[in-house]
Amino acid sequence: MIIIRRALPVILVLVLGLFLTSCQEDGAFSKNSLFPIYGNGGQDISEVIATVGDISITQQQLDMHYDELVPRLKSKYDGPAGQQLLLKEMVDETLLILGAQEMGLEKRSEVARTLISQRRTAMTSAMRNIGVPEGNDPTEDELQAFFNDNRKEFMQEGLVQARHIECLTLQEAEKAYQMLKDDFSAYNFLKVAKDFSVNSLSLADDTDLGWYNRSGVVPLIKDSRSFIDQTFDMPLGLNRPIQVSDRWHVVEILNRKPARPMTYGEARDIVRNTMLPGYFDGMVKDYLLAARQTYPVSLMGQFTPGQGLNPDTLMERATLVEDPGVKVDYYRLIYTDFPESERADDALFMCALVCMDSWHDRRLAKRYLNILIDEYPESELIEDAVFLRDNLYNPKAMNPQSIEELRNQ
Repeated sequence: MIIIRRALPVILVLVLGLFLTSCQEDGAFSKNSLFPIYGNGGQDISEVIATVGDISITQQQLDMHYDELVPRLKSKYDGPAGQQLLLKEMVDETLLILGAQEMGLEKRSEVARTLISQRRTAMTSAMRNIGVPEGNDPTEDELQAFFNDNRKEFMQEGLVQARHIECLTLQEAEKAYQMLKDDFSAYNFLKVAKDFSVNSLSLADDTDLGWYNRSGVVPLIKDSRSFIDQTFDMPLGLNRPIQVSDRWHVVEILNRKPARPMTYGEARDIVRNTMLPGYFDGMVKDYLLAARQTYPVSLMGQFTPGQGLNPDTLMERATLVEDPGVKVDYYRLIYTDFPESERADDALFMCALVCMDSWHDRRLAKRYLNILIDEYPESELIEDAVFLRDNLYNPKAMNPQSIEELRNQ
């Protein structure tokens, strides 16, 4: 059944409460200010390094402000002089904020709108990225299931190992190539390379360029993208000179490893990073469905069910859009806003099919099938929904042409 996370609304209230409490108790801002200017709203006992009116700026706040900077700006504030400059800018910002507050600019509609928008963004982001995911990482079994469902995505690319002689002209490259053909031995390759190669970096590694894949780079080669394109499919052994940018290369392919499926152990970190966005998005969707039970939602005016757009119109719209995420959004809209309509169970079933067909995500598919089964037991789709749910991990269940096809497997 769908996971009901009734504790999550409490988290939202607590976060908001802490926010307001910090605004009242943190001594690092004026008594009349609407919010802390710096810091994180928590207890700060570090050294006060500046005051502006009745606002204190602490060492911890300076450090936090530095950490908030994007990497390209941090170098500007490195060292004691940089820290002094950053503190000066914090003082200037504080003076501007005090001036704005004294003039009551926070009450101006354009400013109030920005403050409301930023607060809304911060709180919804906190719920999506902290409140919902915290303590709810996927289990090892869930990671393994995701890996099994998407095995084709986790491949070890083919690899090539090569060495080369880099020349300034075609004539020199042809001469080096002919000398190697006459005496093709490891010793002679190095001897010819020392006489002809102009790449001092690869010479230092005995001309070995190491292993590279089709989508990678070869650090020792200028325009390595072109070098890889030309050499990756070369046969093993010595090959005729090729031109890369303004240089000529005599290349020997030393070894080759074909592409292969990765093991779960090799792919685990990639699996986790690939799975997490959809996993937590599903948890947010769980929370939103559960929250409607805690905070009942009513649509009024032109959005009252039966007015304006209807489930049939939304269903038609969902079938026309190509983006699977938008499709699911429309289907979910039918279920959440028109739960009593004859299309609600259809929409849930379609959500499950999109999850399987487009995302290969059986976990999300199961979530929608469970809602359909639990809330619409009289649906004409109930038999198919139960069968599909019970066969989600049947290898034939992914992308079936029809339920009938799956039943006949």
